[in-house]
Amino acid sequence: MTTKELARLATQIENGAPLPSDLPVGEGLIVGITGPPGAGKSTLVDALTAEFRKRAKRVAIVAVDPSSRSTGGAILGDRIRMHRHHSDEGVFIRSMATRGAAGGLARTSMALSHLFRGAGFDMIFVETVGVGQDEIDIAAHADVTVVVLVPGMGDDVQAIKAGVMEIADIFALNKADRPGVEQTEREIEAMLSLGTTHVPVLRTVATEGTGVAELADALTGYRRREWHPEADWAIDHLGIAVRSLDEALPFYEAQLGMPSATRETVEHEKVRVAMLTVGASRIELLEPMADDSPIAKFLEKRGPGLHHVAMRVGNLNAVTTRLRDSGARLLGEPRQGAGGHTYVFVHPGSAGGVLWELIQA
Repeated sequence: MTTKELARLATQIENGAPLPSDLPVGEGLIVGITGPPGAGKSTLVDALTAEFRKRAKRVAIVAVDPSSRSTGGAILGDRIRMHRHHSDEGVFIRSMATRGAAGGLARTSMALSHLFRGAGFDMIFVETVGVGQDEIDIAAHADVTVVVLVPGMGDDVQAIKAGVMEIADIFALNKADRPGVEQTEREIEAMLSLGTTHVPVLRTVATEGTGVAELADALTGYRRREWHPEADWAIDHLGIAVRSLDEALPFYEAQLGMPSATRETVEHEKVRVAMLTVGASRIELLEPMADDSPIAKFLEKRGPGLHHVAMRVGNLNAVTTRLRDSGARLLGEPRQGAGGHTYVFVHPGSAGGVLWELIQA
């Protein structure tokens, strides 16, 4: 995949397109870089990138910035700060705006990370926006999370310990040439003594490259999470077979008070769909368009009722590969369905009698 092709695909994913169904899982390490504003996260990522390039590793960077109120785009422009890597074909840098998302990430940050890993990058750095103690989403997605702090934080260490302090796999005490580094290190270690897991605290001066090689060594000791690409499981919707949408919808909309459904026709499935939003999940009503459609056959055999359970997954390609390798029976290949999402069904015989639909998040 060329740099232009990768950039074009990244833009499509930022705009809501799914990951390619044929994208390899990849072996790269996703590294979350988080911490309070002013800790030097971008400078440290820049220094780590240079270090890993010396080691002949390909590096991708997802730099999340606050959104511009006027344009909605990223306003800090990490690509400017990392300009020395601009002409290096072994480095790919993508700045993206939060677009209102909380937790320090943009909504498609991790999808881009999986794209870059599948494209063969060895190290994928995800730098959070830098908003403070609520930046904990990164820990659920990255293989390893580095929390960057600076000397002289004092009571701030205690103030943020309920947030980013508790998600660290590694602490990078950056700007370690400043006064107060010993005191801050003691405060971190005192907090860590209350837990049961050892977390290394490494000193760095990113502007000079001090301690960067040691931090890179620590990162290489971590492995990609085997199930990480598939870890973002969540119920997407329940599919219910009905004989008529017009007859079924009044119960949900009028009697239950659910929002009005959006309707769509999926020609290749020979089905009409009405989708109702229920909090973070949905209910999908399915009406057959022809006697030979799967829904018509279901109704003939079982009558109206629950047809399938749909789950969102972080990397549909990785999930389907693992299922096939384990002997599970899939009903065809991933394809595009209602709402434009990519999906595949798992045969009930492989899933305890339940028809599962797996959807690319």
